[in-house]
Order: sequence, then structure tokens, then C-alpha cells
Amino acid sequence: MNIWLIDDDDITNMLHQFFLEEYFPDASIVVFSQAELALAALAEDQAFPDHIFLDLNMPVMDGWEFLDAYSEMTIPNSNNIHIHILTSSLDPNDFAKAEQSPFVHGIISKPLEIEKVQFLKN
Repeated sequence: MNIWLIDDDDITNMLHQFFLEEYFPDASIVVFSQAELALAALAEDQAFPDHIFLDLNMPVMDGWEFLDAYSEMTIPNSNNIHIHILTSSLDPNDFAKAEQSPFVHGIISKPLEIEKVQFLKN
């Protein structure tokens, strides 16, 4: 399983990476502190992620802008990439917008906890 974390907060990335490695030792975890770097990797990578955990509030390119750019890309087997919004936002508009996106498979409140990622074991 390949998992990408996209979040501008290095400490959050470190904690989430440690957590995922602990509970999913066979997973490959890739961390991006800038959404535009993740898009560049998607454009040239052959090892696409199975899951992307995407923060919403980031400088330069936020999570919504990432999703807009992602929707314009041609990615082989993009249906196999599950994007999960990972946010500390409590804004109901964010939840509604996430539910309307055809690319978002769920919205998870930070921090990651085992109860919130049980679906990865399936």
C-alpha cells in the first residue's frame, strides 16, 4: 500500500508518518510539505499512491486548489487513488464541499487515530 501525506506542517507530517508506519508497517509512506510538489510527482511518477491524505489549509496551494489541478490531470487508474481530506477545520462548508467532490473519499479530522483509518486494513 502506498500512502501520501500532503500537509505543510512538518510536525504533523512526522507524527502522522510515525503513526502510519506503526500500524501499517508494510505501507510505503511519502510526505509532501507542498501540494504543488505532490502534483509534480503525480505527473511524472509511475508508483501512484493508493491513498492521499490531504490537508486543506496550506500556503501557496491549498487542498481545494490541489483537487482542482488534480481534476485536470490524466492519471492512469486514477479511480484507484483514494483522496481523504485530513483537516482541523470545523467549517461545515468544507465538509459539504468535500462530499460534493468526486475525488474525495472522505474527510477526517486531525489527528490521525487508528479508529479513523480502520478502512485501510480492507
